[in-house]
Amino acid sequence: MNTVLKLQPESDIFNANKEEIIEQIKRIKEVEGIPFSEIAEQIGVSRSLVSQFVNHGKTSDELEKKLRSFLTGYYKASEAVEYSQEIQLFPTTEFKGILGFCEDMRMRRKMGVIIGYPGTGKTTAVKEYVERTPGAVYIEAFSSMRMKDLLEIMAEECGIELKRGSNYKRIQQLIRALKNKKLMFIIDEAEYLKKWDVDKFEILRKIWDNTKVPIILCGTHELEDILTRGNGKDNLAQLYRRKYMMKLIGIKEKEVRSLLKQYKVTKEAENLLVALAIDVKHGGLGNFIEILELCLESAEDGEITRDIVKDAKNYKLLY
Repeated sequence: MNTVLKLQPESDIFNANKEEIIEQIKRIKEVEGIPFSEIAEQIGVSRSLVSQFVNHGKTSDELEKKLRSFLTGYYKASEAVEYSQEIQLFPTTEFKGILGFCEDMRMRRKMGVIIGYPGTGKTTAVKEYVERTPGAVYIEAFSSMRMKDLLEIMAEECGIELKRGSNYKRIQQLIRALKNKKLMFIIDEAEYLKKWDVDKFEILRKIWDNTKVPIILCGTHELEDILTRGNGKDNLAQLYRRKYMMKLIGIKEKEVRSLLKQYKVTKEAENLLVALAIDVKHGGLGNFIEILELCLESAEDGEITRDIVKDAKNYKLLY
């Protein structure tokens, strides 16, 4: 990384010679990514005057005075920034949207579906909603989950133990218990509920029909395909027409750049991190957060550079 000439005190900047000022303007352009046009706009001159000064040394007393004033303000502002060294919960637009969607389903006692690529923040958001909401229950589905397992997890939240017998009798017992409970269920990785058939989805629909206990299914686009097509021989038309759906598209570039302002990141590193975050088909926000965390560890309270991001990305790919 380029050596930074510290010129924060106004007395120092006004004692700097022309070459030192040129060095500082070059650094701001090359490392921080601030173009000549933006500097020129801030000091009220044309871009060409700034360019000619930096590249050819053409100047005037008035121009140097304005550039000294710009540098003084720029470094004072930079020193005033307290950069974060930890990953915080990012309240993205879609994060807030998921919280609102879950609350809407709870208030109106509906069935909902949240669809998004892995890494778009579904799990983080619904877990946060459950943490904030009394009566909200988070269930993570697994490919090995049987109907019995799903029913028993729901029964535990009702404070009952299901009796032995057929699934029909167990479901009826669960329905009776749920009618007296103010619960809602959020089932994550819901595509795993399908193994050989779609029976678990139909049972959830029956439970909702009879209790109006809010149920939200979260998953990838595979879940959407299951709900739309069933499994070839059985379809989920009854469930599909009852559900409300929210589809995630991933975080936008502008929002990523806004989030990164709380970290000390060079412009080149920022561009690499933004590219990772908006690539929803390859990990998206989840991948971005993991790599940013590695970058913060590597930077050790310093500036995150392009090389640090590249090394973090390569390290993550090893695992």
